[in-house]
Amino acid sequence: MKKIEINNYFDNFPIEPELQLALLEKYHQKYPASHFVTFFYLKMLQERNPKKYEAIKSKLLLSIPNRTEFHNCKLEYFTTHEMKEENIDEIAFLTAQLQQNIPKIKYDPQKHNAEINLAEFGEIEDIEFISETLAMVYADQGYTGKAVQIIKKLMLQNPEKNTYFAALIENLKNSINSNKNLEESNNYK
Repeated sequence: MKKIEINNYFDNFPIEPELQLALLEKYHQKYPASHFVTFFYLKMLQERNPKKYEAIKSKLLLSIPNRTEFHNCKLEYFTTHEMKEENIDEIAFLTAQLQQNIPKIKYDPQKHNAEINLAEFGEIEDIEFISETLAMVYADQGYTGKAVQIIKKLMLQNPEKNTYFAALIENLKNSINSNKNLEESNNYK
C-alpha cells in the first residue's frame, strides 16, 4: 500500500484531525472540480468518517481519474513541527555534502577541441510568433501576402476556426484585387 504524506501537498495543514477534515471539506466545496482536492477529501473521509464516505462515494469517485491509486494508498499525517525538523535535517545534510564535494568543470584538452565551433552544430529553432492581430497589421500596411500566409498557419493550428479564417482570406484576396483595379484605373487617367 502506497503512503501519501498529506503535509507535502497542503501548506500549514492543521494538526487536529477535525480541523483537517473540515479544511478539506471547505476546499472541496470551493473547488468541486479539482481531482486533487476530491482525492484527499474522499480518502480522509474514508479513514475518519466511513459512514459519510459511503453516502457520497458513488458520486465523487467518478471524478477521480485514477481510482486504483485511490484504493491502494494510505494518508500519513505529520505535525508542522515534525515536518520542519525533518526538512531542516535533510537540508543540513545536503548542504554539508555539497560543501565537501564542490562540483567543478574540468577542462580536458583531449575531449575539447578549440578548433571546432560547437555553436555551428547546435540546432537553432526559428520561432515565429503569429496571431490574427499580426495578420491584420500586415494587411493594413499593405503586406496582404504575409497576412494570408499567417492566416493559413492559424488555420492549421485552429482547425475549428477554418471557416472563419477562410472568409478572412477571401476578404484579403478581394481587397488585393480591388486595390489592383484601383491602381490600374489610376494609371489610365
